[in-house]
Amino acid sequence: MNKYSLLLFLVATPAILQAQLKDKADTTATISAPRGFFDNIMYYLRHTNVEKKKKKVDLSFIGGPVYTPETSFGIAVMMAAQYKTDKKDSLLPVSNAAIYASAALTGFYGIGISNTTIFPHDRFRLALKASFSSRPNKYWGIGYEAGNNKDNYTEFVQLTEKMLADFAVNLNGKLFVGLCAQIHNVQSRKIDTAGGKPLMQPEKILGIGAGPFIVYDTRDFIPNAYKGIYVRLGYRVFPSFFGNNAVFSQYDVQFDWYKKLWKGAVLATDLYGEERAGEVPWSLMAEAGGSNRLRGYYEGRFRDKSYLAGQIELRQKIYNRSGMVAWVGGGNVFHEFKELALDQSLISYGIGYRWEFKKRVNIRLDYGRGKDQSGFYFGINEVF
Repeated sequence: MNKYSLLLFLVATPAILQAQLKDKADTTATISAPRGFFDNIMYYLRHTNVEKKKKKVDLSFIGGPVYTPETSFGIAVMMAAQYKTDKKDSLLPVSNAAIYASAALTGFYGIGISNTTIFPHDRFRLALKASFSSRPNKYWGIGYEAGNNKDNYTEFVQLTEKMLADFAVNLNGKLFVGLCAQIHNVQSRKIDTAGGKPLMQPEKILGIGAGPFIVYDTRDFIPNAYKGIYVRLGYRVFPSFFGNNAVFSQYDVQFDWYKKLWKGAVLATDLYGEERAGEVPWSLMAEAGGSNRLRGYYEGRFRDKSYLAGQIELRQKIYNRSGMVAWVGGGNVFHEFKELALDQSLISYGIGYRWEFKKRVNIRLDYGRGKDQSGFYFGINEVF
């Protein structure tokens, strides 16, 4: 769902560049009403990042054709929204939401939402991510050695329903405590049962968990921080009385740090870890890869009970609303900490393009490489 590719960038770039060139012309000339379909698109793109202070909710849309190795050709659309729960409070952080949908020729389709709501006086915060997708997928098995055997996988169709919600109470302006709830429902269909290939068991898994967390947050802007730190410690339990067939617990820790270096440059660092204990189903194990961490690896190729990852990213504004990023990162999946091996580290590096879709909210296109894989990723907001 969150992996898109170069084709959308190639289609959108000429329009974006022309819109940026017209931005400066508009500052010295009277803006005339747009004429025709293409002029309307140019007018729209030039003004997506203009603050609409009189509107309760600032909405913008973008879409186009996409391609990925996993899903083939398709089409994707996104809607971004910014709003304040108290418009009179100039110090209140901006709330934001993104809704996306896509479909592809392979039969893939999905919808999702990502939302952070800051309540009046920043007393409470609600972060929500929810999605549904049906997509062709691959299963390599559990552990580094299974994923390292690149060509030994089982093809199947995965139907996934996910919801993750954090509700936090502000204690002193920077310190938050709250409760996290998770629902993760996976069904496997059309499984290739050819001999010698790893099979996922069971085929239907429902995981419902909840637990406390604590956050320390000094970021200046949540979707695209220029400075500050973000620290999160969380714990979730998946008990039988929630309806889980497998009982287990999960710890997670995240540390993000942002620093301005020079004009238009931000250095961003992300450290992340997960550990699970108990009978963890294959679809609820930690997964390396995807569009946020270890970009370049097929998401889920490497999976196990525990996961450590780190990345450092240089973000540089280039011209007007355009910017570039470069990053390097690494990570490990392992069963227990005593089995952590540096020679099994997964290295990720790459570059990306950023276009300011809304004020300090970027559309991103990244190209990431792993040791034997690579991929393009298209999305909204920074990866961390």
